[in-house]
Amino acid sequence: MVNTGLKYVDLIRQRTSKWANLSPETQDIRVGSYGLFSAQTGRFEVEGNVYDPEFQKLLDATDGKIKLSDHLPVLDDEEKDFAVGSMGVRPKEFSLASNVAEGIDKAKYKGDWQFLQGKRGAMLVMYKPRLEHFPKGKVFEAIYKVPELKDKYVVPSVYKCRAYVTYLSEKAGEKISLALLPKSGKENETQLNWWTDSKIENLQTRTDKDYVFSPLFTCKRKIPLIRPLMRDSPTPDPEDADFWMDVYPPWEPLDDDGEIDPVYDDTQEDDPNVYNPRRDSEFVPFPISDDSDDE
Repeated sequence: MVNTGLKYVDLIRQRTSKWANLSPETQDIRVGSYGLFSAQTGRFEVEGNVYDPEFQKLLDATDGKIKLSDHLPVLDDEEKDFAVGSMGVRPKEFSLASNVAEGIDKAKYKGDWQFLQGKRGAMLVMYKPRLEHFPKGKVFEAIYKVPELKDKYVVPSVYKCRAYVTYLSEKAGEKISLALLPKSGKENETQLNWWTDSKIENLQTRTDKDYVFSPLFTCKRKIPLIRPLMRDSPTPDPEDADFWMDVYPPWEPLDDDGEIDPVYDDTQEDDPNVYNPRRDSEFVPFPISDDSDDE
C-alpha cells in the first residue's frame, strides 16, 4: 500500500524547501494559518489563523498594541509558471503534433514530463502563481509573544494560482504531455482547461477563473529565546522573522512507498559529509516558461 499523500509532500519538500497542499481544491491554506503536520498523511492540520478575531483576543492579552487587521497579507504580482519535479523527474519540450487537440497553438503552458522506471517521482505545475505573504515587520514580532503558538507551525506565505497540476508517479516510467488551453468562445476568453494525453487516475488537474488554489506554502516555528547570562541584561525583543525558523518534517525518512525506511541510518543525519535531503536539497526551478507564449 502506497502512502501517496505523505510521499508526495516529502518529495516536493526535498525539492523546494516548501510544503505541498494535498488538497488545493478543497483545503484553503491561508496566510496566517497555524497548526501541525500529520506524520501519517503529510496533511497540514489547520487549527486557526492569526487574523481570526479569536486570535486577536490572545494578542490583546499579551501586547494590546497592535491590530493585525491593520497589517493584512500582501499579494504580489504574477510570476512566471512554477514547474518542479523531484529528483530524476525530467521536464521536456512538448512533443506532440499541433493538431492533437484544438487550441494547442494558443496554449498558456505546454510540456512533457518523463518519470523514471522503478522510482517514485513527484511533480507540481502552477500557472502564473502569485505569492501572498505577511507584510514586512510587525506581524512576526507581535505573534511571537502569544504563548498559544508554542510548538505550532505558522504559514507566513502561500502561492496562489488559477490552475495547477500535481502527480506522484507509479514507478512505471510514465511520460505525460500537458497543455493549458483557453476555453473556446469569446465569452470564455479568461477561462482555462487542462488537456493531457494521460489516462492516469491520480493525475490531478484543476482550473478556476480566480486565484483560489494554494498548492504550495511555507511554514515557520518559533526559535526559543535564550535568556542572557547576565541577570541585568534584558531579553531582546524579536525583530520581524529573526526569531522564527523553518519547519522540518515530523516523520522519519521514507522509502519509495511513503513508509518509514527501515534501513535509514539516523546516526549519520548530522554528518556534513553525508547527503541529507532535508538539510542539503536546494530548489532550482526549471526554466520552462516563456512570456512570449502568451502573446
